[in-house]
Amino acid sequence: MRYSVTFLEKDYQALEAHLAARTDEQAAFLICRIAQTDNETRLLVRACIPVTGDDIIEESPVHMKIAPRAYIRAMKRANDEKSCLLFVHSHPNGYPDHSDQDDIEEEKLFRAAYTRIRTQGVHGSLVLTRQGFSSARVWLPNGSTAEIERIRTIGRRARFWFPKAGTVEVPSFFDRQVRAFGPDIQRLLSRLRVGIVGVGGTGSCVLEQLIRLGVGTIMISDGETFESSNVNRVYGSRVIDDTLAKIKIAQRLAADIGLGTKIELIDKPVSYQSALKRFRECDIVMGCTDDELGRSLLNSFAIYYYIPVLDMGVKIDSEDGVVRSIQGRVTTLMNGAACLHCRGRIFAERVAAQAKRETDSEGAKALEDEGYLPELGDPAPAVVAFTTTIAAGAVTEFLHRLTGFMGPDRESTEVIYLIDQTRMRTNNLASQHDCFCADSYHWGRGDVRPFLDTTWRTE
Repeated sequence: MRYSVTFLEKDYQALEAHLAARTDEQAAFLICRIAQTDNETRLLVRACIPVTGDDIIEESPVHMKIAPRAYIRAMKRANDEKSCLLFVHSHPNGYPDHSDQDDIEEEKLFRAAYTRIRTQGVHGSLVLTRQGFSSARVWLPNGSTAEIERIRTIGRRARFWFPKAGTVEVPSFFDRQVRAFGPDIQRLLSRLRVGIVGVGGTGSCVLEQLIRLGVGTIMISDGETFESSNVNRVYGSRVIDDTLAKIKIAQRLAADIGLGTKIELIDKPVSYQSALKRFRECDIVMGCTDDELGRSLLNSFAIYYYIPVLDMGVKIDSEDGVVRSIQGRVTTLMNGAACLHCRGRIFAERVAAQAKRETDSEGAKALEDEGYLPELGDPAPAVVAFTTTIAAGAVTEFLHRLTGFMGPDRESTEVIYLIDQTRMRTNNLASQHDCFCADSYHWGRGDVRPFLDTTWRTE
């Protein structure tokens, strides 16, 4: 089992400011919801409770003593909010590990936590020095500990700490990329788990670029088979692949490139609960689906799990062979940014119509015949040059989120490509106040029943 922690950028910054405010040790409690798969337990930080004032009995650069009432309040809040508890403290002297005294005190703390907090999950502790998180662990119910493998902060940038990770050797064939971004980014790429939803025109191009960038693990979801008429835009495909599962073409593409990328395949679309749940193990997801139901689910997924989704699309307006406009976009879905509903990129009526078709095809046909359900349109035009442009734009956005190469002032969450006009523009829209994405109640909720508070199709 892997263990990880995810912060929103604003919460991490508040924690860092509190812990760095004085030269003596400082501490805080973190209230976290859980996302749990067969392979990973992920703690999603929803609130930071600084230890201050009379709750500090003693403090110095190498130790602090906290009043028991502070621990009890934090445990009660975690229990009331069906959450888990993290204890975090600073080591101003730079000592990177948990101390012997930490071991003694935390054993007692977390024994009490498992008694007082009835939430299913784990509790743990973090050490922060001036260089960032240096030691992180969970305390298990039996009193043993396990390392927290990675810590993420999600916001304008996506930052990662790997407290106990050793040095990873960078293969020589990434030399040109290392010259651009440095070896640390290349090592980060090799540790990332990136999801791709849909491997058609944009998704297959995104896949090839991520493989060649050196992303370590890529999870792919697509339930469709390949049609040879799409060979003009699906990377890695051949005319003879007609009726072959698209995910198998993607798997072969990775093997042919030969960089050792680990590919995990899901042979269903994310409108199946079992498929979308798998993406809870990803650090970032690339949304390359062209249906509104899938986009709507990814929209909610990004909010509930603090997993940024880079949603992309291309629209060609053409009649009788005459192109009137070609537009594409890359929209970053994450907490604090306008979602696809806010932006008018998807619409509840069409999402509901598609959900009806997938869960009750006969009922949907009857409603469509009676004019109560929007009809499906003809297949949209698609050209490889334009799908490739948007796929490259999405991968560029992914690199900026990791490196900040576009500069600290670049805060946009959507890039719009007016391809026929050779123009680009960006925006950073705020959530509409009455949209679900603006309600922090949903932020980082993690695992709830039903999943994403949504009714799902039969598997």
